[in-house]
Amino acid sequence: MPEQVTAYETLVMPDYGGFDLYDADFDVRDNDLIPLARENVAAGNGYEVIVVPAQSQFKVKLRIETWTEEPAPPVGWEGHRDLHMEFPTGELVISERTRGAWGVSIAEGDRHARLSFRGRSEAKRVAESSGPQNDVSPYEGTEQYLLQLWPRTS
Repeated sequence: MPEQVTAYETLVMPDYGGFDLYDADFDVRDNDLIPLARENVAAGNGYEVIVVPAQSQFKVKLRIETWTEEPAPPVGWEGHRDLHMEFPTGELVISERTRGAWGVSIAEGDRHARLSFRGRSEAKRVAESSGPQNDVSPYEGTEQYLLQLWPRTS
């Protein structure tokens, strides 16, 4: 029976059209992932995951959960991407690209990763209908991402 070990929630600004997730030991972005992420919401290479939200005008909600084994897929989410991530240091970096980055401690090792998403259509609609002077802060968190990580055994 899967058990949740940790949970962390934050708001992330999708600077330059996205945000990145990677182990603290990884320091070079794989630009070849960007077109794949634009097409599929997210793409990864085992060391990093690039996420391309539907808009880049206001912050998105990101929740990171670690589990003892694969949890059931979350209910009420529009879709997901199955990925793989390696964490040799146990420090997951959340990067807003040029705006800043911070880390979240997780257990070291190889992980299965499921990135689920929802609220993309509503966020895109708000972003497209808002002018540059409009206050979009009430819409922060409309677009949401859930990263679930569990040990990779095979």
